[in-house]
Amino acid sequence: MEDLSILKINDQLKTLQGDVLKIVENTNQFATHLAKSDSERQKLKNEIIANVEQIHKNYEPHMPRHSTPLTEEKLSVKGSFTPLLGENVVSVKDIPKLEEWPTFSGEGE
Repeated sequence: MEDLSILKINDQLKTLQGDVLKIVENTNQFATHLAKSDSERQKLKNEIIANVEQIHKNYEPHMPRHSTPLTEEKLSVKGSFTPLLGENVVSVKDIPKLEEWPTFSGEGE
């Protein structure tokens, strides 16, 4: 009787060992796949960056001036500014300070 149970346990251990080996093998394959995927993604990213840089280098000299950022172009502003005088000027001292903003109900007050 005991011999049968030992054989049964041995069979179960072999099955378990086989399952564990399959899991380890699948994990290794998955890790290898991820590593390949990462390197392939990095390669693609580098190719895209190189293509964008090449396009920029090839076409930048031919781009119209209006497409350059305003910080690089010095635009002159023509015109004059009329200072506000008299009644239009409100002194900061004259502005009332509110403890809280007024609320409006939406109905005529």
